[in-house]
Amino acid sequence: MRYEIKNSDLSTFVEGCKPLLLAIPYPCYVMDLEGSIVFSNEAVQELTGCERHPDYQWNFVSFLEEEEIDKSIEHINTVLKGERKSIQTKIRNRNGHVIDVNILSIPVKVDGVILGIYGYITSTANEKNLSPSTTRNWDTIISGIKRIDQIVVDSTKRKKAEEKLTYLAFHDSLTGLPNRRKLDHELHKTLNEAKEKKMKVGVLFLDLDRFKYINDSLGHKMGDKVLQVIAERLKGSLGSEDTISRQGGDEFVILLNNVNTKEELQEAAAKINRIIAEPIGLLGHEYVLNASIGMSIFPDHGYEAEGLIQKADQAMYLAKESGVGIQSYELGMAKSLSRKLLLEQYLHKAIEKNELYLVYQPIVDVYGKQVIGVEALLRWQHPVLGAISPGEFIEIAEESDLIIKLSNWVLETACRQRKIWTDMNLPPFYVSINVPARQINLESFLESVKDTLARHELPAKLLKIEITERTAMTNVQQTLHTIKELQDKGVDIILDDFGVGYSSISYLVQYPFNTIKIDKSFIEGLENKNQRSVCRTLVAMGRNLGMNVVAEGVEELEQYQFLCSIGCHNMQGYYFSRPTSVEMVETFFTPEQKGLKGKFK
Repeated sequence: MRYEIKNSDLSTFVEGCKPLLLAIPYPCYVMDLEGSIVFSNEAVQELTGCERHPDYQWNFVSFLEEEEIDKSIEHINTVLKGERKSIQTKIRNRNGHVIDVNILSIPVKVDGVILGIYGYITSTANEKNLSPSTTRNWDTIISGIKRIDQIVVDSTKRKKAEEKLTYLAFHDSLTGLPNRRKLDHELHKTLNEAKEKKMKVGVLFLDLDRFKYINDSLGHKMGDKVLQVIAERLKGSLGSEDTISRQGGDEFVILLNNVNTKEELQEAAAKINRIIAEPIGLLGHEYVLNASIGMSIFPDHGYEAEGLIQKADQAMYLAKESGVGIQSYELGMAKSLSRKLLLEQYLHKAIEKNELYLVYQPIVDVYGKQVIGVEALLRWQHPVLGAISPGEFIEIAEESDLIIKLSNWVLETACRQRKIWTDMNLPPFYVSINVPARQINLESFLESVKDTLARHELPAKLLKIEITERTAMTNVQQTLHTIKELQDKGVDIILDDFGVGYSSISYLVQYPFNTIKIDKSFIEGLENKNQRSVCRTLVAMGRNLGMNVVAEGVEELEQYQFLCSIGCHNMQGYYFSRPTSVEMVETFFTPEQKGLKGKFK
């Protein structure tokens, strides 16, 4: 079938080929010369978590990882010169999940003129599972739409395309504001000029108060609209020599040139707060937002760009905590911030700064005298504050959307490491991860698990998911549906902390758990006769229901011996090993089992 294109218009071309493109089961899109995605099939939208909205078009660089942007722009410029080209890159979907992909880019040429680019995406994990004819079929589809037999490049359009792509690399795709890269460039340039001319420079760090409630109650589309409205208001309130940047989420940084006094900066911040507080119409209702703004001034508060932004950031958090709305940085302010607020501030950046890592604690079969699994446990080493207790930072994360970001990171990191152990030919032990209620109830969670396993070519039986009783009893029907779906895919579910405050035998019967973990509080104090009786009952209950039973918190030889005597086969705790590094895990599987040091008595 051939579609005759009567003019060199990309939209006309897309309409002609849309039936064929929609039929392709793999992610594909069409991009115009400015880098905007003018067509994408459902597979792309599932992969990225983004849909094209009538209010704005998302662009190619918007879903790329930061470090991939320069390489990808070079790739696009090459294709726009008429060359078909592949690139391996990383994209991040809306839920924060990073995916390694290959993208085949083919120039769209009509009447010999390049109008845009076809993009065809394959996950690197699934690459080998595709038939060899895939790309040939893609060529057939293209030639079926319009025969391409020569390359004529419109240099003017190509130059504009290169300029547009460079613009996109330095601007936020949603609001059109400069992004972090552009702000960093502008701030360094401004500070150098200010040093020469002995001028002051003001930095405002702005965060919208309670913005997450807009997203939670009205949805992300309305949340995006709010951000666009705020961005337009901010642009209209600043001078041409000033810079406003969206840092991500609901955070903005404003760079004010030639500020003479702290009072001038205060007045500018107050004006911005008034503008933000004007009602915003959404879905027939008006909503009023406020902002917390932190301020720092060059050279009063420092000479370096990063330090000035950080100090304005700290002032913003103190403004939010105290409720004053606007706060200037003051010496020693970091100490004034509550530890909880300070940790939340640092936790936002912990993943990007590689401060998080996993340790692994073995789960042993005492009868088989071997390690059958390891539990992945999240740790945080801050460069200044040192090791932060998981009990402290996990609680902070659970009070915000950070817990989703952390949980995605744990899933990705644990599966990647388990694949490495598989390639080392270690035995088929499983790795378990802890998943919070907010994560397991997301519709995207199932796809995220399946995609991660596929990308790392990891059998589902090597991943187990631990949820607490409290999680199991939150949104029961949705949780039960998710658990059954995961088990249908081969991912086992472990009920963690069994018996702590929320125990209900009816839930054990209702949920298809294969494994329960007896909380360590029942293992402690076994010298007490009643404690031993309770522990014996819990083990018997689990076994009678046909479940595997794991005893947590086994720290002493006497506890180990008692659990063996009541038929508890699987155990976990300091008696065998503390949570340990990747390298130490490998010692559990040496012929001498060096990592266990003769613990099986």
